[in-house]
Amino acid sequence: MQTVALGEKLSKHIRRLHERQERDRHGEFLAEGLRVCRELLRSRAYRALFVVLREDASAEAWQLAREFARSGTPIYRATERQFARLAHAETPQDILAVVSYPIEEPAWEERMLLLDAVADPGNVGTLIRTALWFGWRGILVLPGGVDVYNPKVVRASAGALFHVALHRADTPDEALQELERHGYVLLGAQAGTGIPLERVRLPRRAVIAVGNEAHGLSEMVRRRCRVLFHVPGSGEMESLNVAIATAIVLYHFWRSHATAALHAGARPRSR
Repeated sequence: MQTVALGEKLSKHIRRLHERQERDRHGEFLAEGLRVCRELLRSRAYRALFVVLREDASAEAWQLAREFARSGTPIYRATERQFARLAHAETPQDILAVVSYPIEEPAWEERMLLLDAVADPGNVGTLIRTALWFGWRGILVLPGGVDVYNPKVVRASAGALFHVALHRADTPDEALQELERHGYVLLGAQAGTGIPLERVRLPRRAVIAVGNEAHGLSEMVRRRCRVLFHVPGSGEMESLNVAIATAIVLYHFWRSHATAALHAGARPRSR
């Protein structure tokens, strides 16, 4: 595998991608670590523009870089000191990639998760990873929260970001109108509000809206929800973490769907 020593000009460009303004200006973002880069290699919607490998990287990282190289991706090598300055993570994992924003407009999946100004990058990454695990491949992100291409979000998603249909909305109102045009029913998860989760019936084209850690759903989103619901609990705490609450919600709907499918396919017992 042929590698090229990383120059200062490219190093500066990579460091600029730590900032949202620079990411949007160039249409590029960072993917860091073995797991994330491995998922990037499998992605159909995203591609690596180039990969940077630490010179003393593990054999596993070198092997992954070879796989990128076989797909035509340029590979650069960096010294340990250089690499530490490039990576956003406090403890870098030997390899990173500069990734281009998707060129094609993502599909509108049958079931989607709407993130209404979710602010914590760890929560956003976990929400994307959880949604994908339960088969909710559409993610609609309203403005006001953390950037989904923030390096912390990408790492927290464990690469799930590369396998979802991601819609980044410019304005909330426009995004909500777009959902209506596509025939979606909006359901909002809000602590202490609405009906208990177990009473919710999921329509065919559904969007589950989850809100900001401190304030929950915005007034605009609440008004557009056909149903508001909550996750029941002891009430000893004011609310659950948004990522944990969403995992409970998506598991509930996944289990309900699996149970319904099992009953629909069951054969009557012979007498």
